[in-house]
Amino acid sequence: MSIETTNVPAIDMHAITQIAEIDGAGDQFVAEIIKVFLADLGERVRAIGLQMRQNDLVGIAATAHAIKGGCGHFGASHLVELSQELEDRTKRDPTGDLQPAIDSMVAETERVRAALEAYQSEREPR
Repeated sequence: MSIETTNVPAIDMHAITQIAEIDGAGDQFVAEIIKVFLADLGERVRAIGLQMRQNDLVGIAATAHAIKGGCGHFGASHLVELSQELEDRTKRDPTGDLQPAIDSMVAETERVRAALEAYQSEREPR
């Protein structure tokens, strides 16, 4: 992971606050969508691994696109950028080595996961 990446927050707390304000349920609503998002993110990361082993560039592009869309709601801007880069690379350089781009994206998904889990644990009733 580059030094530049570590200086970028994994999620934008303002984006999450806006989600809570949109729905009257607040933290409960946010906790539920985080749970759903994290489960979906895990499935999509596993899918990219399988697609990579099968050399399924169309599948990798589609999965990266789906990850990008979901991340925007949580202000995970760096993961959005990495997902876009992976999606673009599958089209721009289909014979190139995608593994470094996948590795960067997967590492960032773990930062996003950790940030969202920390956000949730801070709001759980004690």
